[in-house]
Amino acid sequence: MQKAKRQNYHARKDDLPVRTAAPSAAAHKGVVMSTQRVHGIDNSIMFAERGPGYHTKPHRHECEQINYIVQGEMWFFVEGQGYHCKKGDLMRIPANRVHWAFNCSDQHTTIVESHAPCLIGNNAEARKTAVSLLGDDERMEDVKYVVNIVVDLDPDWVAQCEREAIGDAVLRFPAAERKAS
Repeated sequence: MQKAKRQNYHARKDDLPVRTAAPSAAAHKGVVMSTQRVHGIDNSIMFAERGPGYHTKPHRHECEQINYIVQGEMWFFVEGQGYHCKKGDLMRIPANRVHWAFNCSDQHTTIVESHAPCLIGNNAEARKTAVSLLGDDERMEDVKYVVNIVVDLDPDWVAQCEREAIGDAVLRFPAAERKAS
């Protein structure tokens, strides 16, 4: 009996390529995050490092997202309601809900994000750095992935949601950095 060929179902996080770039939903030009991504056919995981001032524009995607805060803290806003997540917290963002994130702390935040279906990048360059854990009988064309869709909301309303949830801490960052560019 011939031994079956070993499938590509395994990777080490430390071996995943690191991509440092502005996210597709960046709220201003200074927003940068470093990510490592891995995916199967129907699910992806992103390891993300987000620095102080990290802020995205309101956006949505056709996948459910679950975030785990490994270190630091992050504010997530879903449909305008703010959720302050700290180390050890989990945050679910239902598919197609308008949401954004804001790190108004003075520390870097590490987050593990799970997306189903896959969210592996809005462009071909981003998708190239996502490591696929596909078997020999699976093809990249079979991966069901979605992309971020920026939602045009009134920047003053977004800033008001943030002030109501965060309070004076939001003032650490100039309004221009909090509003969509």
